[in-house]
Amino acid sequence: MRQMIRRTAVAAIAAASLAVLASGCGAAGSSSADGDTLRVAIWGVNSDIDSIKEAAKGFEKDHPDVKLKFEVGDCGPDYAACKKLIAGKNMADVLVAGSWNYFDMVKDGVLTDLTDYLDTAGISTDDFTPTVIEALKDGEGKLFGLPMGFNTQSLFYNKDMFAAAGLEEPPADGSYTYDDLREWAKLLTLDANGNNAASADFDPESVTQWGYYNRVALAGEPGYGPVLAANGGGVLTGPERNECSIDDPNTIDAFQYLQDLMWKDHSTITPQLEQEEPGYLRWVKGQVAMQQGSHEQVNIVAEQNPDLQYDLAALPAGTEGNATLLQIHVWAAYSGSPNQELAQELVGYMSTEGSGKQMGLIPAYQDRALGEDFALAPGEPSNVVEAQITPASWPLTYVNVDPSNLWAAVSGQDGFGPGMDELITNRKTAEEAFGGLCESTIDPLIEASGQ
Repeated sequence: MRQMIRRTAVAAIAAASLAVLASGCGAAGSSSADGDTLRVAIWGVNSDIDSIKEAAKGFEKDHPDVKLKFEVGDCGPDYAACKKLIAGKNMADVLVAGSWNYFDMVKDGVLTDLTDYLDTAGISTDDFTPTVIEALKDGEGKLFGLPMGFNTQSLFYNKDMFAAAGLEEPPADGSYTYDDLREWAKLLTLDANGNNAASADFDPESVTQWGYYNRVALAGEPGYGPVLAANGGGVLTGPERNECSIDDPNTIDAFQYLQDLMWKDHSTITPQLEQEEPGYLRWVKGQVAMQQGSHEQVNIVAEQNPDLQYDLAALPAGTEGNATLLQIHVWAAYSGSPNQELAQELVGYMSTEGSGKQMGLIPAYQDRALGEDFALAPGEPSNVVEAQITPASWPLTYVNVDPSNLWAAVSGQDGFGPGMDELITNRKTAEEAFGGLCESTIDPLIEASGQ
């Protein structure tokens, strides 16, 4: 998704409804009675919608008797919206889930097990980007969805600002460090008198150009997650992401680094500034020199500031190496659909033969990411392969899946949410915000969940 959506806890009544579906009564959950019509729940901006419809034309050509009915809404990125449709027996046959809510849907029995279909259709998991396809497998190795594509967190930078500061551009392959990034951010942050943040005359109250933007100002994992991972930390770690690490010294050091960028160096966007205008838009307008973001920034620049001179680089190395975060959009069939055969066939087509130019994502099927569907597409930055595709194979790269279904509870107000708010608003240091939090708060939540 364009940015990770925070999920709310599942209400008891919704959980009860989904339990009925999982018990085998889910066929009534869809209003698709016509076997030759497939309802497809999609989402995104107009260009996203158009890209999906264009990709589906091949399926429609091969199935002239099948009508695809695209329904644009929040079901997919927001699981709660899907639950409302299910409860109202108005759920689509096919949907696009996100890696952030995929396992919630799997747990509730909402998505169809594709294991038999993949064998019958001859679709091999070896043909997908390993990090991506492995992240979607459950504990038994089953798949309940296939990747539409994925986003990679990279460093986007303003070439003119680097040149004006007399700095070399960041190495495309990520062969620089977070210490380098911090120093660049200081030199690229300017006050109204033209002083940079490394100058003794710098006025933090009159900043006109910021050196860096990271979505930690939104308290979002896509912002802080890669920084934590590169420095040997994390919030929930382990194979099932059910081991608390938020008070690990490496995690606290990484969080402190991000806080210091905002409040000590004054080189990056704070929550207050973010509220006034999103940092990524400030970067697009040429007010920020560097930002950590994903590929949708390319499309936004093309639409809003096509004259911006920019490129991108892989994220820097921390103490443990280079790391980044992948977010996946997932094609899936609704388990309650009466059109199972067609629904699964559409999922398979859109993830393989029809994959490529969907929602501006990096294709995860075969080597399509290296061709005209992505890397060689018009308007792509010169460093897109090294910054967006290669990092998917880094050992420390991870996907924001939630196989333990713990994230909503752990990241909310009963978990580390209050500490995160205090960190990014500079009311507490990272140690004060998160020290001892595993034992006092997070571990009891994990234990209560049965993990």
